[in-house]
Amino acid sequence: MKFWTAAATATALVALAACSQPAETPTPAPAENVTVEAPSGEYTVDPHHTTVTARVLHFGLSHYQLRLNGVTGTLNFNAETPASSTVSITVDTRTLDTPYAGDRDFDAELQNSEWLDSTGHPTATFTSTAVEQTGANTARVTGDLTIRGVTHPATFDVTYNSSWAQHPMGFPTAGVGFSARGTISRSQYGLTVLQPQAGAPNSGVADEVELVIEAEFNRPNATGDLPTPAQPREPVN
Repeated sequence: MKFWTAAATATALVALAACSQPAETPTPAPAENVTVEAPSGEYTVDPHHTTVTARVLHFGLSHYQLRLNGVTGTLNFNAETPASSTVSITVDTRTLDTPYAGDRDFDAELQNSEWLDSTGHPTATFTSTAVEQTGANTARVTGDLTIRGVTHPATFDVTYNSSWAQHPMGFPTAGVGFSARGTISRSQYGLTVLQPQAGAPNSGVADEVELVIEAEFNRPNATGDLPTPAQPREPVN
């Protein structure tokens, strides 16, 4: 079945430099077709192969990154009309994971009441409210994002990567995968620690936070064949 068919790209007039020849019209690129193998239905997050990464400019020096490892959720996938699909995601804020491995418990510091307040608000959630097709395999997904008990609209640019009706290694599951990016203002959610001073953007931790998501969703497929014992097991981390 065809998935998110984009219109052929518009033609552009290109002027030839230093001559009076008529402008050339490039041949339009053919419409791109994307095939989906996964059937419609309700899918659940594959926690072993789904990551939520946050990136934020740290005192103007680097885009510091951390991960939130505890991700659960469901995707109601409509293969025939993708814009009718819906998704609901829950992230366990107590699973915040930084790359620091020194004498400080940096993970615990960022989970405390000044930052994520993981004790009072152990989860962050996103529930989609609209899906807008933007290309052959892309869409803009808008929804309600709740952090620290505060809810605001958030938008993610999503790319459909691939899918299969049955796991390539023979497991009786169907799968579909996406990549997504979105930017939020952390101060809207009460995350105001180390906000840059007015007129000095590199004097603190930037207000804009980029969220980068790699997500896989699975659902049972009763027609699949279990792998033979000799087949190697796929690693889960």
